[in-house]
Amino acid sequence: MKIIGLLDCDSFFASCEKVFRPDWANRPVVVLSNNDGCVVARSPEAKALGIAMGAPFFQIRELARRAGVVVRSGNFALYGDLSRRVVETLGRWTPSVDVYSIDEAFLDLTGRFCDSNGRLRGSEEAAENGGGLGGWRGLGDVSGGDVGDLGRIGKNGGLNWREFCASDERLSAETRREIERTAEEIVETVRRWTGIPVSLGLGPTRTLAKAASRIAKRDGAATGRKFALLFNPEERERELKRLPVGDVWGVGRRLLPAFWRLGLRTAFDLARVDPIYMRKNFSIVQEKTVRELRGERTFDSKTRPEAQKSLQISRSFGTTVETLAEMEEAVSSFASTAAAKMRARKIVASGVYVYMSTSGRDQNAPRRNVGLAVNFARPTNSTPEFLSAALRLTRILFDPNLAWRKAGVVALETLDESVASSRRFLFEPDPERPAERRERDRRLCETLDKANVAFGKNAVFFASDGIKPRWTPNARFVSPSYTTDWNALPVVRAN
Repeated sequence: MKIIGLLDCDSFFASCEKVFRPDWANRPVVVLSNNDGCVVARSPEAKALGIAMGAPFFQIRELARRAGVVVRSGNFALYGDLSRRVVETLGRWTPSVDVYSIDEAFLDLTGRFCDSNGRLRGSEEAAENGGGLGGWRGLGDVSGGDVGDLGRIGKNGGLNWREFCASDERLSAETRREIERTAEEIVETVRRWTGIPVSLGLGPTRTLAKAASRIAKRDGAATGRKFALLFNPEERERELKRLPVGDVWGVGRRLLPAFWRLGLRTAFDLARVDPIYMRKNFSIVQEKTVRELRGERTFDSKTRPEAQKSLQISRSFGTTVETLAEMEEAVSSFASTAAAKMRARKIVASGVYVYMSTSGRDQNAPRRNVGLAVNFARPTNSTPEFLSAALRLTRILFDPNLAWRKAGVVALETLDESVASSRRFLFEPDPERPAERRERDRRLCETLDKANVAFGKNAVFFASDGIKPRWTPNARFVSPSYTTDWNALPVVRAN
């Protein structure tokens, strides 16, 4: 058995804003999006006021004033650094930490509780089915059925829940207490060392750990217990029946209507569906999701339910952009950021899309939304190649007679570096970028990334990004970057 954890930072952006302001501990806090447009994060106190995620700031301005809501512009330098500190803290319990997003990380705690064979110390075998995967093999008799089978499997006298579970290995009472002590220690230590409140879910698979973290977040305020476990079949059955199917990792809004039509309302309903049916009628990802809910590991750090197909960097401008030079600075900055992010994530893009739009608020001004894409000869994450293509598209799209308020760069059809490197290409060598130039670009980007890690973001940048760009978004309520700027260090004065 594996002991997988998913640590989720609670109301992360709002929590970061409170770390250095203890006087805000019990006050409602909201964080605004780019250009102070809409709400992207809310503290529990702000949620209690009924402030919705995505609410435009101008709509809640008066409520914020009356209720004493603290309004902050997004400060991603601060959030990124505090995220790094949370991840470093997790290294106290395991070296196997997989950062999933800025506020979530998976951790493998198996080595703390299992022997060298992956066997839980003091584990008990379930009496039913003789242990192992006997119950799982029985599913072969019902694979490939139609929708009618969904009601039959495990609902009307078919296989019972224990027979659906991929493993009958159970936590002993002693092991369970030890895991709970460790979970409580992790949650409390992260809060004490970083100031960030977190929820922790633990289970034998990543999907179950993610589900457990949602349960811990949901119930934590009422119970005071900020962790949850989903190991033994009976607790999985009980909790998955309480978890909406839309809260299952990998079940997005696009799939939800189809699941509802099939009568799938809870995670437990989904876990009882024939996985072969899910593969035939949806995708192999949904088959894996069902298997994971049953306790079979199919996802790891390289395979996730929602594979990233694109990466977008966009901004609304603080003031209108009316010259090509200003627009090139903005697009150059976006393209440089996108390329750096791809290298950090070890992915490459097959193409780039550039778009720009005018304001929709001025009824007297012409409205325009334009965009253009180009494919690369080979998938790439090279900043020089990405920049060159994005700027060529910008010069084609830009109209000096319009007042532009937003632009963006999208890395299209992204894939893992290792996958791209194994592909054969029709034309060898690339006439636009010979091998020597590609190697030079690779060394340049490697040096650029190292310098920006060592000396701070944008310590070294391309001149086309601009020295003092005018287009930068409004950030009227931004907090100091307490942890990354010497000049922003909090000052304590004795009375």
